[in-house]
Amino acid sequence: MPALIPVLKFGGRTLQGYERFGANETGLLAECQSLSSANEIYRLVEQRRNQARAQRLREIAEGYVLPLREQGIVPVIVVSAFDWATDKLDQLSTYISPEPVEREYARLLMSGELRANSSLAMALEAMDCPAYSMTGREAGIRTKGGPVGGLIESVDEGYVLGLVREGIVPVVAGFQGYYHDAETDRDEVSILGRGGSNLTAVALASALDQSEATMYSDVDGIYDCDPRTNADAQKLDEVDGRELLEWPDFPRVVQREAVNYALQRKVDIWIRSGFDAEVPGTRIVCTA
Repeated sequence: MPALIPVLKFGGRTLQGYERFGANETGLLAECQSLSSANEIYRLVEQRRNQARAQRLREIAEGYVLPLREQGIVPVIVVSAFDWATDKLDQLSTYISPEPVEREYARLLMSGELRANSSLAMALEAMDCPAYSMTGREAGIRTKGGPVGGLIESVDEGYVLGLVREGIVPVVAGFQGYYHDAETDRDEVSILGRGGSNLTAVALASALDQSEATMYSDVDGIYDCDPRTNADAQKLDEVDGRELLEWPDFPRVVQREAVNYALQRKVDIWIRSGFDAEVPGTRIVCTA
C-alpha cells in the first residue's frame, strides 16, 4: 500500500461554487425576462448552471487534485451532492408520498452524489488525469441499520486501493453504502444520514491506513462561535474531537457521526477552504 493516500472530501457548495449560474447572473436575469415561456427560462437557467458547474469542477481539479498528481501522489476523492441537490430530491419524495418506502427513498437521495462524482471524474479525465467514479458499494462501504440512517460497519478497501496503485483517482460517492437484508437475503443500498459524506471520507482514510482526512467546504475552518452572527468569532487552529462533541452548538461543517468514528479509528479531520487551497484550516484532533 502506498504510504500516502490523501483522502479529500468536497462538499456540495464547494462543488457548485459561489456563482451558481456563472459570473453574470444579472445578465441572466435580463435574458430570462426577455423569454416568452417558463420552459424557455428553465432551459436557459439549466444551461447556465451546467456551464458554471463544469467550470467549477475544472477549478477543483486544477487547484486540489492535479497538483498532487504532479507529485506522483494519487488521492482518493469523496464527494457530496451538488449544493441543494439532496434538498430537492427530498422535497420531490414528500410530494410523491409523505411516508416513502425507505428503500426507494434511499435510492432517490443517493442519486445526487452519483451525478456529482461522475461529473468530477469526467472533468479529471478531460484534463488527462485518469479517474474512476465509484458508488459507495463499489468502494466497499458496508453499513448496518437498514436503508436510511445507516452506520458504517466495515470497509473493504481493495477496489479503491487497486485503482490507486494503477494511478487512477477514485472519485467515491459519499453518503452511501450497502447492507445485507436478512429478510430477502440480498444486498441493498443504504444512505448514511445528512453530512454522511464526511463519514465516508473518514472511513476510507481509516481503511487505507491514513492518519487524516480533509474536508473541503465553503468555510475555512471551525470558529469558537458562529462567525455569521458574531463579529469577534475566532478561527481555531485545532480542536480536540472529544471537546468538539461537547459543544452546545455543534458546527454544521462536519457530521457528528464522522467525528465519533474518527475518534474510534484515530483519524484526524481537517476542515479547509474549498475555494483557496493556501488558506490554513482547522484540525480536529482525534488521534490523541
